[in-house]
Amino acid sequence: MSDVNMEKFAVPEFVPERYVKELAKSCVGGEELAQQKEKIKNLAEETASALKKNVYENYMQFIETATEISHLETEMYKLSHLLSDQRIVLTTLSQASILGNENTLLRESLDNHDLEAERAEEERKNKLTLITEKVENCMNLLDTPERHLLHEGDLLEIDAEENTALQRMHVYLFNDCLMLTSWISNRRGPMRYKFQTSYPISTLAVVNVRDLGTVKQAFKVLAFPDTRVFQCNSLAIKKDWLDKFDVAKKMHIEKENSKQKKKDLQEKVRHESLESPSLSVEEIPSPQVTPLPDWLADVTEELDVLIVERHFQKTYDLMISAQKTLSTEDFINHPQRNDILKKIEQKQKALTEILLKELDATHNWSPRGGLRSSRNPVLILNKFNMTSQACELFLNICSHTVKAHVKAVQLEGSIHSYVKQVGEVFFCSLSDALTEFISLFPKNKLSAFIVWASMQLRILMSQIIKQVFTPQCALDSVLECVQSLREQCNLFCEFGLDLRFQMNSCLRMPIIKALREYKEKIVDSMKTKISEDKWTPVNMHTKAGVNKFVSQMEKLGLSLARYIINETWVDLSSSTIWFTQSVLTLHNVGLRIVTKDMMDVVDECIYAIFNSRLMCSLGNDISYTQKNFRFILDILMPLMLKNYKKEVGYENEKLLELAKKFGVNIATPKNITKYTSNEYL
Repeated sequence: MSDVNMEKFAVPEFVPERYVKELAKSCVGGEELAQQKEKIKNLAEETASALKKNVYENYMQFIETATEISHLETEMYKLSHLLSDQRIVLTTLSQASILGNENTLLRESLDNHDLEAERAEEERKNKLTLITEKVENCMNLLDTPERHLLHEGDLLEIDAEENTALQRMHVYLFNDCLMLTSWISNRRGPMRYKFQTSYPISTLAVVNVRDLGTVKQAFKVLAFPDTRVFQCNSLAIKKDWLDKFDVAKKMHIEKENSKQKKKDLQEKVRHESLESPSLSVEEIPSPQVTPLPDWLADVTEELDVLIVERHFQKTYDLMISAQKTLSTEDFINHPQRNDILKKIEQKQKALTEILLKELDATHNWSPRGGLRSSRNPVLILNKFNMTSQACELFLNICSHTVKAHVKAVQLEGSIHSYVKQVGEVFFCSLSDALTEFISLFPKNKLSAFIVWASMQLRILMSQIIKQVFTPQCALDSVLECVQSLREQCNLFCEFGLDLRFQMNSCLRMPIIKALREYKEKIVDSMKTKISEDKWTPVNMHTKAGVNKFVSQMEKLGLSLARYIINETWVDLSSSTIWFTQSVLTLHNVGLRIVTKDMMDVVDECIYAIFNSRLMCSLGNDISYTQKNFRFILDILMPLMLKNYKKEVGYENEKLLELAKKFGVNIATPKNITKYTSNEYL
């Protein structure tokens, strides 16, 4: 069996099929073949690891080399600019000769240079005129004297989000702007393209796009608020475009710096000449300007990169650091200070617009990020004195979060379990929002959160009321749902925000309506129940049925054990049992579901039901009917009066007046004066 050797695979004549056949012949059994397979696998992993390491080292070297080249290119531009200035100075000195003699050779070279400049200017105008003739509705390209064409070509525009092809474009890159044109499908005459838009070079940022799927050889142009992606036909064309963009950017920066330097120099010379007019040229001191640090000179470009890479906190820190540095004594009179501060202010506006868009819940919002994902944008906007806008957008995100969490609760099982789960989710989301709000905003913004929380509670209650307060939902179930919501609201008060009043105000009218509908339902069914009653004891058939009935009545607060006869019979009529259960349910539920300002509704409903039942019994002389009548007056009514006073603390005046009307003797406890001292004892 031969050993696995890397040199065998490196030979140009290596054939995989032949090697596998030879290996299969030399191996004895499947175990040796498996060992060879494992060795080849290990060798492949080692090779892959070595390749990755080599690629990484070469890549880092490439990045470093590219950085050095970029710095050298910048220095070359500066050197070229300095040589141009020196040439102008020498030309001026030659024209203003002290002896009055003219340098013939120099004059001839200058004349030749002027001719070349005139030819270049004529060629520049011809190119721009030709472009104007090709582009429909083209902007005036000749209005800027120094504008010239750097690059042009056909590109395919790609949708930035869907990565799908949009249209074929013809793009012109000038030294001061980028012009986008589209192809004319049915063209007539010399017009080939239609003008779309143009972007100044100062507002552009070009970002390389990695190859992904069908999108290859593409780059992204960022011109706030637009983001456009273009695809090239080859890698070489893409490289040309990126290089030309870099050239245009650097030319623009050099031009701006040159203008500022000339302006500052003129002001400096004028100022010094006014102060000391008698100084000669040799005596004028050269201005001493502290050079800007590299990071401060390139701060605007660095801010563009950080914004594109979404490092918002680093962007803010760099802005503040640059502003503080420019405010120090070393740079307070620097000629480029005002220009850099204006550019930083522009970047600050762009950053705030991006942050506001980040907090816009209508733009690519997802509940997965939660409220913490909006923490950094809010904090940065607060530092920019945009607290009000950040607060409004943050509360809008909270609304979407609460809505998504509540919507995720499924209606399964009883209505009580659903309402309980919805209440827990709602108040839990509300507590999270309150905790995050307190950590992000000052105390004077807490009123905005209270208003928002009250609105969210009203929205939730309107949805729950539609599902709970329906004719199909029993009064007991309504009570369970309301109690569950109130318990959750009471727990939420521990966070320092009391929403009980808002909840009770939302529940007031539905509760009153539910109690009155229940009362009307009982009163309407009263005559039918009494007319259909046989006025005989009710048979429960089994002892289990009797025990269940007695247990249900005891839960309502009434013991009927002494009314059980012959083990399975209840010595009350069916209409009396129905009335007793109905009025006790209304009494128990009403006292627990209403607030103090709704007690008159409970009194009204209990009085109406009792009055209707007692009026139906008048004129019926049947002995068993009178026995049930006395049960209502002597047992049921005193029990309800007693329980009412025990729960509320005062008498039910309407029911007490009705009891006296029908001759019910209600024993009231005597008031015994209690003395706090033993003076009268």
